[in-house]
Amino acid sequence: MIKNITLSVILTLCVSCHTSSPLFQYKEGRKTSLTKDILEEFYETKETVLTPGDKISISIWSHNDMSVGSVNNVYSSTESSGKWLLVDDDGMVNIPRLGRLKLSGITVSEANYLLEQKYGETLRDPIINVRVLNHFITILGEVNNPGRYRLENEKISLVEAVGLAGGLTDYSENQSVDLVRIVNGEPIKFTLDLTNINALPKENIILKPRDVVYINHTKLKTWDKNLAKISLITSIITGIAVLAFSLVK
Repeated sequence: MIKNITLSVILTLCVSCHTSSPLFQYKEGRKTSLTKDILEEFYETKETVLTPGDKISISIWSHNDMSVGSVNNVYSSTESSGKWLLVDDDGMVNIPRLGRLKLSGITVSEANYLLEQKYGETLRDPIINVRVLNHFITILGEVNNPGRYRLENEKISLVEAVGLAGGLTDYSENQSVDLVRIVNGEPIKFTLDLTNINALPKENIILKPRDVVYINHTKLKTWDKNLAKISLITSIITGIAVLAFSLVK
């Protein structure tokens, strides 16, 4: 009976030693080739275009009563505070004193210029700051603080994002950093190498909203995890052996 129990414990723990599958792997036969057009989508640094569903704040300098989320602290706005305007499904935004304007399809800079022109009809040289409040990136894997981060600055680089997440862990595979981006409605994975300083200007890609950065782990982490499980198995087997010996004795 003792032998059966020992065997059952060993088998159960050995099965638990399997490693989890890495994230963001293409299924066989589905991998998308990185054509020139797709690569341009990763390396281009164009300003993000406003789209339906975006939540924006509009700050008008010295006119907090007309602002929806001001740069001043007392009127500061975040997505969670509710002080924002929504770009609706038609690309329209209902803006104080201006009514409905179409902002979808233009950049933040272009939206600033458009609103300055519109408000300039009643205000003298208005200074306007449009911010998008719901643009996020997600950083996972071997960083110290993985999670979702709001884009305070629309132009954040890959290295800056890693710094935002607390930097790399000791198990990070710096030659295998995956960037997943939606291109033409399809998720595309692009693997980058952060170890080559000469290639860093090229590899340090500017991130876009909804990008997912995944820092892979080294084989050492898998080994250390399995070693810990093996140590646990060894301890349990030793304990069972001692128990069996005492019972026999």
